[in-house]
Amino acid sequence: MLTALTTITQLTAVDVKRRKRRWVSAAALYAVGAIAGLFAVGFAAAAGTVAIARSYDLLVALIIMSALFLAIAALAIIVNAILATRARRRNSRSAAVRSAALATGLVAMRRSGKTALPLIAAIAGLVLASRLAGEGEADDA
Repeated sequence: MLTALTTITQLTAVDVKRRKRRWVSAAALYAVGAIAGLFAVGFAAAAGTVAIARSYDLLVALIIMSALFLAIAALAIIVNAILATRARRRNSRSAAVRSAALATGLVAMRRSGKTALPLIAAIAGLVLASRLAGEGEADDA
């Protein structure tokens, strides 16, 4: 019985280490990409402003570029609101899966009268539920 608990603990520790390493590397890559993207947007904005200023007045070019960036900002806010709604929905689903796994373990414990085996089953159910929820997040991203 103790061996099963040790195995479950080791599996979750390896999973946490792997996820932490993936999050750190993803954060670094996103930071590099964001900085490069900001430079690209800055140069594109300057080039667009100069190109529009050649055809029209400089003030008109600046107004057009500011309207373009305002539209991009509005689009980003809308996308963020949609993603936040999806995340809330996904979190409520994963909470329901976790509570169902825990309830199944508690019912099994009450029926069998033995405490160790159903407790291990409940812990294993929670680990599996969290892994399933983790796979669903990776699919959504």
